[in-house]
Amino acid sequence: MDETRTPEGLRMTLWLHDRDYEIEVDGQSLMSTRAPGSEEALGMMAARQLGGNHQPRVLIGGLGLGFTLDAALAALPPGAQVVVVEFFAAIVDWNTKFDFQATTGQLEDPRVSVVVSDVVDYLRRVKEPFDAILLDVDNGPDAWCLESNRRIYDGAGLLRIQRALNPGGLLAVWSSDPSPAFEKALSLAGFAVTSETVRSRGRKGDRHTIFLGRMP
Repeated sequence: MDETRTPEGLRMTLWLHDRDYEIEVDGQSLMSTRAPGSEEALGMMAARQLGGNHQPRVLIGGLGLGFTLDAALAALPPGAQVVVVEFFAAIVDWNTKFDFQATTGQLEDPRVSVVVSDVVDYLRRVKEPFDAILLDVDNGPDAWCLESNRRIYDGAGLLRIQRALNPGGLLAVWSSDPSPAFEKALSLAGFAVTSETVRSRGRKGDRHTIFLGRMP
């Protein structure tokens, strides 16, 4: 349906097959409308942890096919503010051009603003901290879509995230696989850490991991 290039020159493509959309990078699947369950779980789990906050500020790193945003909006209160940071302008464009279902009308929600930027660079510029930061920009903390994304998950990156969170704030990270090393890094950085295993298609499909780190 369309394509663009990553900064490393890899080919990012949008495919439509049997009514399902899929985004690939250099032939490797990143996400699909066929199995959005774990992306939805990321949005729902994080939003539910903000219960009682009637005006939460939420940052979502990675728009993708919109399922995390859709699930978060469904669970967040009317007074929420949601900033979506997406590296690729083409992905934002695809969400407006094509019927991914998840983002039908969601980008026009008054609670939502979209910023086209590298999420690390954006975090450096945060002046008003967030109550929750949700990250779904890679296949996990050990499998980066962009080489530069390794800066998100190391010690300096986690410190940058902490500075962008309010006291008691939440970090939620989607991953295709478990990562004991990342859980340890979160704990060493001062987060109270838990992880959840979720399925990509209801009770079926691949098992993915969501890391939850809570600030003191």
